[in-house]
Amino acid sequence: MKRVLDTSEILGIVESGRGRCELCAEADAEYDDAANQLVVRLTAFLRPVDILVKEVHTTTDWLPPGQLVRESVSLHESSDLARDIFHQWVRKVRGSAPRLDHC
Repeated sequence: MKRVLDTSEILGIVESGRGRCELCAEADAEYDDAANQLVVRLTAFLRPVDILVKEVHTTTDWLPPGQLVRESVSLHESSDLARDIFHQWVRKVRGSAPRLDHC
């Protein structure tokens, strides 16, 4: 499998039971040559804003669960498609937040 995309984005700050946290979305995409298929792992998590606190990735009931997306596509098109899938995921995760402050 060839790595196509490995990216994350901080979407904003939310208040949680553990204090102020960054809301993050991630994508890890690989291309399976044998299957001519793009495989994208999507995750979302919260992590503390306070730099004095150990970084721990947590989840909450309003966050969408992680997803595994498979799409049949050529290697040439896989990078653009992986970015499109990630941008859709970012919109979904951002929309799930009850209140989101800017970083």
